[in-house]
Amino acid sequence: MVRWAKNPWVLGVVASVGAGVPPLVVPAGWPLVWRAVIAAVVAGLAGASGSYFGVVLSRAEESAAAREALAAVLEPLQVPRPELASGGDDPTEAARARAVLEDLLPQWCPTRFWGRRAELDRWWAWCRDEAVSGLLVMDGPGGCGKTRLALRAAAQSAGDGWVTGWLGEGKAAALADAAAAVPGGKVLALVDDADSRTDLGALLEAMAGYRGQARLRVVLIARNGSGLVQALAGRIPERHAALVKAAAVMSLQPLGESADLVRWYGEAVHAFAHARGVTPPPVSAMVAPIRAGQTLIEVLAEAMAAVLRTTPPTAPPGVPTPVDEVARVLMEHEARWWRATAAADRWGLADVTDVLLARVMVALVLFAPAGDQAAVRILRRIPELADASSERVLNLARWAHALYPADTSAGMRVGPDVLTDWFVTTHLTNQPASTGSDTTDATGDTSEFARHLLTGLEEEQAGRVLTVLARAGEHHPPAQRLFEQVLDGDPVRRAHYAVHAALTTTRRHDLDLATAAALARADLDPDTTTRLTALIPDHALPHCALALARHHLRHARTTTHRPDAALALHYIAVALDQVGEYHEGLQAAREAVTLFRELAAENPTHLPGLASALRSLTVALDRVGEYDEELQVAREALTLSRDIAADNPTHRLELANALSNLAATLNEVGEYHEGLHVAQEAVALSRELAADYPAHRPELAAALRRLTAALDQVGEYDEGLQAAREAVTLCRELAAGNATHRPELASALSNLAVALSLVGEYDEELQAEREAIALRRDLAASNPAHRPTLASALHNLAATLYQVGEHDEGLQAAREAVTLCRELAAGNATHRPELASALRILTVALAQVGEYDEGLRVAREAVTLYRDLAADHSTHRLALASALHNLAATLYQIDEYDEGLHVARETVALCRDLAASNPAHRPTLASALHNLAATLDQVGEYREGLRTAREAVTLYRDLAARHPKRFRQVYLHARGNLQRRMAERGDHDDAITFDL
Repeated sequence: MVRWAKNPWVLGVVASVGAGVPPLVVPAGWPLVWRAVIAAVVAGLAGASGSYFGVVLSRAEESAAAREALAAVLEPLQVPRPELASGGDDPTEAARARAVLEDLLPQWCPTRFWGRRAELDRWWAWCRDEAVSGLLVMDGPGGCGKTRLALRAAAQSAGDGWVTGWLGEGKAAALADAAAAVPGGKVLALVDDADSRTDLGALLEAMAGYRGQARLRVVLIARNGSGLVQALAGRIPERHAALVKAAAVMSLQPLGESADLVRWYGEAVHAFAHARGVTPPPVSAMVAPIRAGQTLIEVLAEAMAAVLRTTPPTAPPGVPTPVDEVARVLMEHEARWWRATAAADRWGLADVTDVLLARVMVALVLFAPAGDQAAVRILRRIPELADASSERVLNLARWAHALYPADTSAGMRVGPDVLTDWFVTTHLTNQPASTGSDTTDATGDTSEFARHLLTGLEEEQAGRVLTVLARAGEHHPPAQRLFEQVLDGDPVRRAHYAVHAALTTTRRHDLDLATAAALARADLDPDTTTRLTALIPDHALPHCALALARHHLRHARTTTHRPDAALALHYIAVALDQVGEYHEGLQAAREAVTLFRELAAENPTHLPGLASALRSLTVALDRVGEYDEELQVAREALTLSRDIAADNPTHRLELANALSNLAATLNEVGEYHEGLHVAQEAVALSRELAADYPAHRPELAAALRRLTAALDQVGEYDEGLQAAREAVTLCRELAAGNATHRPELASALSNLAVALSLVGEYDEELQAEREAIALRRDLAASNPAHRPTLASALHNLAATLYQVGEHDEGLQAAREAVTLCRELAAGNATHRPELASALRILTVALAQVGEYDEGLRVAREAVTLYRDLAADHSTHRLALASALHNLAATLYQIDEYDEGLHVARETVALCRDLAASNPAHRPTLASALHNLAATLDQVGEYREGLRTAREAVTLYRDLAARHPKRFRQVYLHARGNLQRRMAERGDHDDAITFDL
């Protein structure tokens, strides 16, 4: 049958004609009741054919009803722009008074859409792929263009037949039912400021149970997508966790290179000037007051300020204007609009001041009240309105909402979030006014205003305020003080809002500290402590976790319930490790083990707890360099875990963890071959567990990282590289779904870089190191406990840059590593090995740029530090050999041959001992021999020098045969040097035939 004949309306007409009934064309715009009557008449006249036609009408009505139901749930993507004439009698003032900030909002911005082609392509792929999750989390820093991109993509989707819109507040539960009623349809819902929504739990519940035929897609827009996913995981039933974990994540970064930003700035200046009917200021095609990495809203705000500004900016040409200055220019013009519109007779707002109008806006933005009466109650908090007439207060509320119609999904906003947050923060703290007038008036200063506004909050109000202040603090640090004050007002009831805010902000570390301080001071009961603990994912808020663990311990000791006390001590030890308090963590770990030993002796059901406490003690001992005791404890933990797993296979995961811990410990103490055997067993068991339960993939990734290190230590570089690549692939998958796995990804990348270095793949090694550094910087910025790993990654990067000839950049990275390690070691002596290692790398970096005098001072310091470390533990002998080698090379460069010879001989002797016990150290011996041979030549010991050089070349030849990429060029260079020496001594024939 041809396509037109399949159309049900065509079939209905044909059927009517076939039944002898004139076909009726019913306009879609006719009322439903008339169309229903006509359908009934046709059905009665046409019999079966008319019945078919009636069914067609019925289906059409169902579809129309479904779309009406969707319209009740989804708000339009584009809403009409407010057209509100200013009041007053001054025509000049009326002409000048016009909203400024609405031109910066994505839905009304007059500039064209820039860039984001890759993100749009990914959006379309996600929409069309029926096999992927229907949930997409789009995140990025405030002002980077998330909403702008979502509007663009959704508008294009609407052109492709999708029903699109913003999901209204409180409408989440109805979305799935409305979408399911659209047969064969495609529904796309956008949720802006998802981290502040209160109905996401209902949304996820509805999506998890969705079985409709229509394709349903939901986009959650937030600043910290991975944090939002973490926060949601603690608020939804376990059965829905898979939906959240499977969600696609699209992370946006600031858009464009410097040249793009300069061009876009110029375009924006002209677009804003045209929209406002003024002459644009001159702009350069080459220079603009922007910098690379600025967000889109910063560029647009700068351009708007240039159009509005009547005096030159304070910043020099080509330098961005300070954010405060840009915001102040924009808000002065916005306040002019407020003043002009408030003067209109329709509002009845005589004798209002700029301060009062600004405070009205602050209150309504901060609380987002629903409805006039709620708005009136909020405005009564403003000192000037406490005793004002109800009519006056209501008029102010209606005036504000007329200027800025409330977005039901996010409340009222006066402009882009970054500027709105600045406006709210400056009016709630003792900072200069943002509206061009003094915020101090007869009713008191801004701090008094904040006190009235933020005191006596209801629980939901406090939740809203904490979320807004947490968001504002990302760009305006004074907002954090307000966050702390609101939280301290009732920490018991408000803590769960603070935890959510801390998880979803990009300033997680700061809010973790602030929330933890409030929790530590609060009098939490056991139930509240347990409930808050359940909200915090592992490793996400370590200071909060520590504060809550201390409350658990206090409750347990009050009730004298020893199992709870032992478990609380165990949690405290883990949390202290996460915040870098290693010595206190060791004390807690020891106490936990002691208590679990007593419990296990009385009741074997506590043996798993003892095994877990022993594993934590192993980690704590490693942190402070107590390797011998660490090995003893790790062996005990493994023995106990084997016994437990033999009796109950559900404990095999704990056995795998114990194996991984022991493998790492054996590596620390130099027992490399046993460590390799244990690491291989750990990987084999972890593979079995991950195959059965994908949730155990993090343990497999950790085991693979340990196996990589073990293989490297015994010289199995190719196999180690294979394990390292597998670990990185697995960690990428884990980190993509859950940001708490980013530290593991950074570690896996660092391991991969080492493995690549060992096989001579220096370019790829550099790429891995740079990625690891970027991750480490982000992690250290949010949690200083990651600073030691950042320092380690920096000196690894410096070594890699040396290998690829990037000496200046390598020196910069080495200096940064040393500076950071000095700070760490000054506060905690357990970081001395990292400092010694950083000094060793800095010595090499200085030599590469000819800074031999400074290099000699650094080399001596490194050797001194390593001698002390090696005296305490033999595992530092290899690093001492490397530091001695660097010192000998530096002495050679400055012609200090006698001292250099003494150091070179000590280096070779130490390397011989190391290589005799572990062939993996033969490269170090070969390098030391090569250096010694050169020094012997300089002091006239030619024969010994030739013998030493021959031994070095022989070693390099064997190494090149096994690992050609890493050692082939080194071998050829060493052989060439030896042949040259032999020729210089007259041994021309031997020089020619040597090693052929």
